[in-house]
Amino acid sequence: MPITPQNILAHEWIGLQVTVNASPDPGLTGLLGIVRDETRNTLLIEARSRLVRVPKVNAQFTATLPTGEIVPVEGPLLRHRPEDRVKKGLAKW
Repeated sequence: MPITPQNILAHEWIGLQVTVNASPDPGLTGLLGIVRDETRNTLLIEARSRLVRVPKVNAQFTATLPTGEIVPVEGPLLRHRPEDRVKKGLAKW
């Protein structure tokens, strides 16, 4: 199933380009990169030739889909293990 704005919460994020729009850590705000790994509470983003771990809680992200669409996402909506989010699908969202 292709990733769309409607199913982004129930989809895999590894490989997506993301921007951190807001974060409690001002050093992370504005970070742009590719998601390389994801845990229940964090995204590991490759940016500026380094890996940066960004907490999902209290953060706001913008994801760029492979189609070029830009989708804003609140970090707390992603606070599940990635495999659990994918298994739940859209039925629970």
